Amino acid sequence: MSQYLKLFINLCLFRGQAANVPRSETLLVLTALAATITAAISADPNHGLFRGPLMAIGHVLSFALIIYLALRLRGYSERVVQTLTAMFGATTLLQLLVLPFAGWHERLLPAGEPQLILTIPLLFVLVIGLWSLTVMISILRQAMESSAGAAAIIIVGYQIFLFFLLATLATIGSSVP
Repeated sequence: MSQYLKLFINLCLFRGQAANVPRSETLLVLTALAATITAAISADPNHGLFRGPLMAIGHVLSFALIIYLALRLRGYSERVVQTLTAMFGATTLLQLLVLPFAGWHERLLPAGEPQLILTIPLLFVLVIGLWSLTVMISILRQAMESSAGAAAIIIVGYQIFLFFLLATLATIGSSVP
């Protein structure tokens, strides 16, 4: 277990290679589950008990599909398990790192309507979010044997798509009485 933790930490610190991740479907399922759980925990509690976990499951599955398609189009479909395991393991660690800052930020907000107020912990969340994007780009770049730009287009493009999809769903969900 500690060897996997070290492996994912090294990926987050840009010292590891996605190719060093074992090709294990069991490890893939465990890291996908961990990424789903940490995403659900960090979901906005104002959206209800079931919405966070459902959004987390949708995010993990759709992200897996995008990575699968990207690797398949590049002719590296045999790398899907390692790549997704690396991404989900690294994502889990970075999401766990965000949790205390998100909680701290929530405690600094005034009671009442949810609002976006810039706080020191929110800046930490932003920095960790950018760090997470660069880790995902690094892992995908290695797996696709492509430029960082190509990997960035896929990762950032997916995140932008996801942002607009979630914003649309939140708008639809909030307009229903």
